[in-house]
Amino acid sequence: MRLHAQYVALKSNLLYDALCIPSLGTEVRLDSTLTLSVSSTYCPISYGSDRKWKNWSVQYEARHWFRKSFNGPYIGVFGIHGGFNLNRIPVFRLTSHRAEGNFNGAGLTFGFHRILSPHWGIDTSLSAGYLHLRYRHYREGTYGYLEYTKGRDYVGPVSLSVSLVYIIK
Repeated sequence: MRLHAQYVALKSNLLYDALCIPSLGTEVRLDSTLTLSVSSTYCPISYGSDRKWKNWSVQYEARHWFRKSFNGPYIGVFGIHGGFNLNRIPVFRLTSHRAEGNFNGAGLTFGFHRILSPHWGIDTSLSAGYLHLRYRHYREGTYGYLEYTKGRDYVGPVSLSVSLVYIIK
């Protein structure tokens, strides 16, 4: 497979970036209506008092475009993998606890790419599917200890994206 200039795009999810979760992705055109996308996020945030919200993810996706690549509506099939480490945050009942683990999943994406100029575009999408989470729950304190290990299944929205896209020409 040869890569030509107009066959590659770089992108960043502006919604994640606004939440201080840096994101970066790339998308490669395979033919006139099929692309392969890989995007990732990494959040290294640590607050004072041993409080942290750390996570990372990689989402890979095959997209079928209804018009042509990088133009208009598309549907995609995705897989996702990631990890997290949450400590003493006021959500998910972790005010005095810590949870760390990973997740795997798959699903469908529906989106639309709007061309702004020959190089720039805005891509909006919603991904929904299945996630399996496996995590360890720890009690905090001077002698923190493992309370339990648990797995959870989730079906529903997985990601929302408003991405700024730069098409290399």
